[in-house]
Amino acid sequence: MVYILLPAFNEAKNIEQIVSNIAAVLTQAKKQFRILVVNDGSTDNTAEIVSANIQKFPLELISFVQNQGVGQVFRQGIKTLCAKAQPEDILISMDCDQTHPANVLPRMIDAINSGCDLAIASRYHAQSTTVNLPFIRLIMSDAINWFLKVCFGIQGARDYSTFFRAYKIGLLQKAEEVYQDSFIEQGGFACMAEILIKLRRFNPNISEVPLTLRFDLRTGKSKMKVFDTIFGYLKLIVKEKLRR
Repeated sequence: MVYILLPAFNEAKNIEQIVSNIAAVLTQAKKQFRILVVNDGSTDNTAEIVSANIQKFPLELISFVQNQGVGQVFRQGIKTLCAKAQPEDILISMDCDQTHPANVLPRMIDAINSGCDLAIASRYHAQSTTVNLPFIRLIMSDAINWFLKVCFGIQGARDYSTFFRAYKIGLLQKAEEVYQDSFIEQGGFACMAEILIKLRRFNPNISEVPLTLRFDLRTGKSKMKVFDTIFGYLKLIVKEKLRR
């Protein structure tokens, strides 16, 4: 079984399309799948759109009354799926804003089924391309990922910050058992690097697959607050270096 985890905050313009794209690709690939949308206190009708499509697609919805942040979305989503899935199942997380193309999913699944514990759809893969990536995002992403690589040097990983990853569920279940409530402590976007850093304890086999990052398809404003995000990564680096 493949489980798709979609964090959603005010994604009414995108959510139905991305769910439809995922369903089309995985159905064509003949994969059993379920999609979990974690609605992070959206003030638009994101939740209503998901609910209206539950009969059409294999969807599940978790809704927070108020916005809790990316970290809490992943805490809840991963905990929920680890509790119901089998160790050999796959969890794939991705953005809801259509920047992450669904056609990459079969390649990520194949990587896990071929023996990887974690597959990253990476902007830094030699075959990856980007379309209309804002310059500030490019510079910030490159700087953050370079700094994280220098500080932690996780074998097989170059993209530390992306949401677009496939995990063998058994790896996440080990992390949930060992770390319990401290697996994901970061509240913002830095939680993605935190997950990767903490998973290295289990010596996972990590690979990266190429993608075309499609910022030309995104609708709505970015949810990332630049200075809060930079501070979050700096806080994470200091905390994890001290932990070591």
